[in-house]
Parts: sequence; C-alpha cells; structure tokens
Amino acid sequence: MLRWKNILFQLLIIALFVGIVLLIRLQPITQTFEFDYDEGFNLMKAFLYSKGFALYTQIWNDQPPIFTVLLSHWLNIFGNSIFAARFLTLLFSALLIWCFYQIIRLTLGNLAALVATILLFTSWLYIRLSISVMIGIPSLTLAMLSIYFLYLYKQNYRNLYLVLSGSCLALSLQTKLFTLYLIPLMLFDLLAFQSKFIEERKILKIQLKAISLWLISLVFIYILIGSQYQQFWNYEQFLGTHLNQPSDSRLENFNNLKYLNYMISQDYDYIFLAFIGIWAIFSKKQKNGLLPITWLVTATFILLRHKPIWYHYYPLLAIPICWLGAYGFDLLRDFFIKKSHVNLNLMNLKKLTIPYVLILILICLIIITPPNPRGSVPKNIELMQMILKYKNSTQWIFTDNPIYGFYTGLRVPPEIAVMSYKRLNSGDLTSTKMLAVLQNYRPEQIILTRWTSQIKSDRNLMTYISDHYSKTYSNEQEIEEHYVLK
Repeated sequence: MLRWKNILFQLLIIALFVGIVLLIRLQPITQTFEFDYDEGFNLMKAFLYSKGFALYTQIWNDQPPIFTVLLSHWLNIFGNSIFAARFLTLLFSALLIWCFYQIIRLTLGNLAALVATILLFTSWLYIRLSISVMIGIPSLTLAMLSIYFLYLYKQNYRNLYLVLSGSCLALSLQTKLFTLYLIPLMLFDLLAFQSKFIEERKILKIQLKAISLWLISLVFIYILIGSQYQQFWNYEQFLGTHLNQPSDSRLENFNNLKYLNYMISQDYDYIFLAFIGIWAIFSKKQKNGLLPITWLVTATFILLRHKPIWYHYYPLLAIPICWLGAYGFDLLRDFFIKKSHVNLNLMNLKKLTIPYVLILILICLIIITPPNPRGSVPKNIELMQMILKYKNSTQWIFTDNPIYGFYTGLRVPPEIAVMSYKRLNSGDLTSTKMLAVLQNYRPEQIILTRWTSQIKSDRNLMTYISDHYSKTYSNEQEIEEHYVLK
C-alpha cells in the first residue's frame, strides 16, 4: 500500500509540473502557429505514417523512427490537433524534470535537487522546447530515465535496472541520435562507482557483468527497432544530410563559437554556479559528480566541432550546467551551516568571505544577464484561407512548410515531407527531384513560404509551374505564394 501511495505521489508531482506549464503557457501552446519549422516536419511525418505510408522507403526521414511512430499513434487517439501534439512533448518534459530531480536527490538531497530543477526549468528556452513538437526533449527524457535507472542500480545492484537503463538509452537514440556520446560517459560512470559494501576483489567482476548486461540491452533494443522500420537499409537518408553539410558563412549557425556564446548568454549566472559545483566536486572528491562534468565537457567539445548547430541543442548543455549548479548550491549551503559553529578568528574570517563574494557575483550575474527570447513562425491568415477554399478539390499539396498541410488535413507528398535547410544545403533535395514530385503527384495546390526564392530561381521548375498552375495569392514581399492546378 505504501509503495502505491509513493507511485501516486510521484505521478502527482509530474502532473503538477504539467499543470504549471499549462497555466503559464496555455496561450502559446494553443495559439502559436509554429514554434519552429521542425514542428511541421514532425507533424507531417506522423500524419502520413498514420495514413499508411512507411518511414524511409516512402516518407523521407533523416531522423530515427520512435517519435514519429509514437506521435502518429498519439494523434490517432487524441485527434490531429496542435494542442495534442504539443501536450505529448510536455509530458516528456515533465518526465525529464522528474528524473532530473530524482537523480540529484539520490546524491545531494531534496533541497539541492529542487534548486537544480528550478534552474533547469528556467534555463534558456527550456519551457518553449517543452511545448514544441520537436524530438530533442523526448530523446533527452529517455536518456535521463536511463541515467536514473543506472543510479537505482547503484543503490541495490538489481540487474533489472541495468536492462531498463540500456533499453531507455536505446529508445533515446532511436528518437534522436544526439545522445550517442552519453554511452561512454555512462560506462565510465559505472566503472568509477565503488560500493562500500562489496569486497574490493569482487568489484571488477561485478562491474564487467554490469557493463555487459547494460550494453547487450542497449544494442539489442536499438537493432530491434532499427530493423523493424528498415532504418539500417537507408543509410544515406538517415545520416547523409547530417554528415554532408558544406559550410555556409552566411548562416551564423556555422560560426560555432559565436553561436555557442549566443546560446549561453542568458544563463551566465547558472554557469557561474556550475563552476562552483565543479570546484566542490573536486575539493570534496565526489565521484557522483563526474558524470555531469564529463557530460558538460563532451557536449561543449561536440558543439564547438559540429556544423551547423541549432538553438534546440542547448539542453545538451543546460542539463549538466544545472546539475553541476546543485553541487555549487550544496557547497555554499555547507559554508553557511558551518558559519555558526566556527570561531571568528582571522583565518576563519577569510574562509567565510569566500561564499559571500561568490553569492555577490552570482546575484550580479542574475541582475545583468539580459533575456534572450526567440521568435516563432507567423501564420498567414490569407494564405490559410486560400488553402481552405480549394480543400475539397485537393488530395495533395506541394509545400516547403508542411504544417499548412497538418492544419488543413491535406497530405504532402512523402518525398518532400521534410524540406529542411540541411536537406537543401547537402544537395539531397534538388530542383530536379522537386520537379519529379510535381509531375508524379500533380498536387492540386502549391504553397511556398520559406524557400520561395530558391524554387523560383530554377527555370525548369518555374516553367512547369507556369504551364500547369495559376497563381492565386502572393504577399507584398512575394515570399509567400499560392498556386492551384489549372
């Protein structure tokens, strides 16, 4: 009975987080047309999958399959609404916050865990990403759940937790591959862990068994899912656009150092607290703190090398920064607890000055750190009205922003369900391929809002559109256009 009460209490905490976000962000969740173009891609892939189209062989997809499949089933149950889709991401975020709190609670206690959780919740764009139909938060949630199970294993050495941990990380990788670097970090964490209750000569044997079971679970689940959705037979589609990105100096996302500084600019205060945490970990020799340190160092190195980088990668840094912030808070709290038990001689006065200076710097950083908001993709009401006007006579629409198809319930040819910058920049999607899609599907409507100039710059493509379509709408800048089949 006590166990069930505890489970219900934990579910209540998760529900409370969801309720808080809904309370403070209900209007953006329900009324924002599109937080990011990735929302349109993810929604259209899920929509097409629910209509019977297969991933990779029919639906072009450069991401792992789990989120698309899950979102498709979720929308089948709760309806094809933007609120339902964003609510799914919010549930993932709530689980991430819960796992984050529990992991820190196991090592530093409730108060430090609460402080770190508040830091993460208020970190740059975390709430926005928690209500966007994007795959980063779901992937990180499953990774944090994997780490949580690993910490539970350290508590009682139950092999079930190793199997669950490995399986959750496999699911994370099959949601978005950017948590791949956590594998060696978690293995190192397993090797670094030593229990006081196990004889030293038995530790290595137990560690090797644990690592083997964890890796077997990870690899088995990952391969099982990949085989189920024919992921491994479409290597070029799955990895090609990510690995074949020519540098584009016009885009700030290719200037890693500058863009990384832009991402962290709102969280300088948290970073300062994280550095205090690193100091605490090394001064107190806290082995549990090695995982967030190695995570932060590895993620920073990757984001300095990988091109391009995007704002939604920031939680890869925010999570270890706030995690280390818990150690920083714990150190400062210890200083003030000990303050009342020391003699105020000259030596102790010098020691007591340090935490006050650190807190003063932290407060100054909180005050001077400016907000760093980010806009969203606006809705063109006139364009939407034109699409709906011809909806009854439309089976397919050709568009560079498929969220218009999701809102109107119209299908986009699966080959162009994703018309992203990375796909165009890598040369995977060419004007020749776009022309082939137009010729094969003969979509009744064409909607251009994002890559209009690139599409209109191709003579063959525009000749075909001029011969077979009539323009019904164009905004003043001639960026957003609508065509119907003659």
